Amino acid sequence: MSTGARRWLTLLLALAGPVLVLGIWEALSRGEVINPLFFPPPTSLEDTTRELIASGELWAHLRASLGRIVAGFLLASAPGVLLGLLMGLWWPLRALLNPIAVSFFAIPKIAILPLVIIIFGLGETSKIAMVAISVFFLVVVSTMSAVLEVDSRYFDVARNAGASWWQQVKTVALPGALPGIFTGLRLALGFSLLVIVGTEFLAANEGIGHLIWNSYQTFAIEKMYVGLIVTGLLGWMLNLMMDEVERVAIPWRGADTSSLRLPVPESVHNWYMATRPFSFTASIVPVLVGAFLAADEGSFSLSLLMLVVVASVLVHAGSNLVNDYYDHVKGADAPHQLGHGGMIQRGLISPRAILIFGLVLFGVATAIGLVIVYLIGWPVLLFALPSLAAAYLYTGGPKPLAYVALGEVTVFIFMGPMIVVGSYYVQTQGISWTAFLLSVPIGLLVTAILQANNIRDISDDAKAGKRTLATFIGHKWAVREYVLLVFGAYVTLAAIALGGLAPVGIAIVFLTLPRAIELVRIVSRRAETRTLNSVLRRTAGLHLQFGLLVSAVLLASAVFVT
Repeated sequence: MSTGARRWLTLLLALAGPVLVLGIWEALSRGEVINPLFFPPPTSLEDTTRELIASGELWAHLRASLGRIVAGFLLASAPGVLLGLLMGLWWPLRALLNPIAVSFFAIPKIAILPLVIIIFGLGETSKIAMVAISVFFLVVVSTMSAVLEVDSRYFDVARNAGASWWQQVKTVALPGALPGIFTGLRLALGFSLLVIVGTEFLAANEGIGHLIWNSYQTFAIEKMYVGLIVTGLLGWMLNLMMDEVERVAIPWRGADTSSLRLPVPESVHNWYMATRPFSFTASIVPVLVGAFLAADEGSFSLSLLMLVVVASVLVHAGSNLVNDYYDHVKGADAPHQLGHGGMIQRGLISPRAILIFGLVLFGVATAIGLVIVYLIGWPVLLFALPSLAAAYLYTGGPKPLAYVALGEVTVFIFMGPMIVVGSYYVQTQGISWTAFLLSVPIGLLVTAILQANNIRDISDDAKAGKRTLATFIGHKWAVREYVLLVFGAYVTLAAIALGGLAPVGIAIVFLTLPRAIELVRIVSRRAETRTLNSVLRRTAGLHLQFGLLVSAVLLASAVFVT
């Protein structure tokens, strides 16, 4: 998977946790387990959010807070890093200023607000000064600590090579301390948001903090929650921005240093990787297409979209785990097929534990599905129950679908029309031919991912008795099927566009056609296993790009046209 695709996937997965919390909150509030007067259902916040956006009030508050954060952070971060470097490199300066920096950093920042107002007045200057003063000492202390952690032997080598003091700073101290510096800057940026919201509670007439506090005082609870959610989203977006800056400034650290990846124990990481998270785009993209088509037609609920995304991903993860178990039992997994999974074959997780974990994820997905049924109605079960059954029976049960040449058909139906139309139904409580037609190219491409896998595994599957369609028709026709699936997606989409069933901007998807042609050429050459592994990943990337572009066009049409 390319770096860009992985970043998109990381963003999508990062939504899963908050969505699950919101779904539970929704259910508890609707069932009056918690008081809906003080904890209104998240779905009830949509009308309030639309009103705040339409009136421009939300944007005004957001602009005010964001401007103060950026100004104060920039004013403090550069001199803070410089002073921290100097203190880390020169012990007399450190001995002189360190007690002051540490002591001031320990003072609760809201306690200095009266002094700041006395000095700078009640205008914008005092808000920016509050952020700058609060951030400055945090950056100084973290930068100094990062410099002190650089191995002194590197400085010895630089001095022995004749490096001047400035060259030591530029080639040893700064590069070696950059990871620690960015950790401090990341904390400082988040702290800036914390400080400005607290300041706006007490000394502002606009800003997110003012919105929250004023809503509380007037008992406008739903407006208060909108302000809280916007604050959380703003903090998340600032964190993402810092991730990108860090990625550019410290390219040698790689993508895995992103703050979106939590420092979990190795055993937890193994369980996570066992679900094959990089395959989840195949279940997320169809949900987005169905939901954004509904939005283009005037019906959309973000909370429902998030519930469906989480349920879809959990079913997909459970299916991956159950598939790993049964493929292992039947001897269908060869060493070169493991990829990011293969926890059973590597001896990291027992087969029984993998199976139980998969069934637990099915159970959690079912619980979320029942929440959706409660909100929408029983017809949702017509999409959910067959999908759950197909996920298990793909490799489980007495006659596994993947072992009797029905894998491709199953994947096409349940990761194409079933998810797209189901997602559309949850938003609109109706079904349309447009939803079904748009699901076809999505289903064709996700089936092409499976076909690339099956072409690679023809000989191994035949030995294990796994009768995929590729083993029945042979390599030559399996390649032709792959070509038909990939190009069929573009032909179908062209027909939809020419028929006026989708926005004209959908033509932008054809920018991905050169990548599709390249993949077809590689597969047609009957490449070696390593190359076909690459084709498998790149086909998944093509599906992601194709689906996201379709979703983006539908969403843009919903926002700017309808």
